[in-house]
Amino acid sequence: MQQQPQSRPSSYGRKRRMRLLQIIVVLFLSWAGYTYYSQSEQLASKQSELVNLQREVTKVEEDKKQLELQVKRMNDQEYISELARKNFFLSKEGEIIFLTPDENKKKQ
Repeated sequence: MQQQPQSRPSSYGRKRRMRLLQIIVVLFLSWAGYTYYSQSEQLASKQSELVNLQREVTKVEEDKKQLELQVKRMNDQEYISELARKNFFLSKEGEIIFLTPDENKKKQ
């Protein structure tokens, strides 16, 4: 029996395995890069949302403090009578109310 001469070099199989390994590594790195990019976009979006929510929380806390102060003041009889005089033109006994034109009406 005659042996056929080998048409492929002996390192052909090794090169083929290395090429397959390189393709797998490139595919894995591509997938990892895409995942990293996608997650970094989501993280940036969540961070900006967090900043907006923190601003909103600060604003709501300030509003809460103002309302708590107003509630405290509503328990004060002098403040209530001052508001009644100012908003409803009520007066104490013997007091005279003088109305003056507003600055805004003068400009119009």
